[in-house]
Amino acid sequence: MDEGLKYHEYSELLEPPARKRTLNWVDLLAVMIGIAVIYIILALGTVWLMKWWPNERVLMYLNAFLTQFSFVLLIWLVKKLRHWKWSDFGWRPVFLRKALPNILRIYGITWLFNIAYAIFLYKQGMSPPTTDVYTKLLGQSSGAALVLNLLLAGVLAPLVEETMFRGLIFGSLRTYCGKWTAAVISAAIFSGLHFQAYGFIPRFILGIALVYLYDKYKSLYPNVALHSLNNIIATLIAAKFV
Repeated sequence: MDEGLKYHEYSELLEPPARKRTLNWVDLLAVMIGIAVIYIILALGTVWLMKWWPNERVLMYLNAFLTQFSFVLLIWLVKKLRHWKWSDFGWRPVFLRKALPNILRIYGITWLFNIAYAIFLYKQGMSPPTTDVYTKLLGQSSGAALVLNLLLAGVLAPLVEETMFRGLIFGSLRTYCGKWTAAVISAAIFSGLHFQAYGFIPRFILGIALVYLYDKYKSLYPNVALHSLNNIIATLIAAKFV
């Protein structure tokens, strides 16, 4: 029996055909406003706390974990209010072994682009920032800090952000404006919310790559694998472990 046919039949046994669940424009706008409100409140709260608690590093970790936790609450609200299942967000079974070569190939392409982009900026007299949040957090090499960074960047962020930006936002946008327009918009939002001008283009390219994987496999599992791999390697490089 043809391997592709076996895979297709096995996929159908695992779950029924995916429902076309998308948010309407009002709900989608509400989610985007919710994301903006989360960032504004946490940013203002962090600035206020800095006046009373000068430990900037602890506050940055607190802000990062609270951001992901707030995203989880927003996703949970959508799930409960709209009676969605997790499969409606994109959590559908997939053979990761079959997807792995694609994941590694796309990861390699994104890193080649990152290197070319860094070389281009270097020739323009620009260098990576040393005072932004990500450099301060990921650049720590102590054991406890490395564990926290790997948990945050390598596990929590990929799970939550893929559900939010690919499963929810891209999954809804493509219904109204087409696949690639939705890919550009969702990737721009994903990259822009990291608030790092130097890394906007590489994260935007990563966002497009993640949309490609999601569209190809109709599942968030390959996305999380690529997102986690990218973040773990970046964390280890920043901490000078690679």
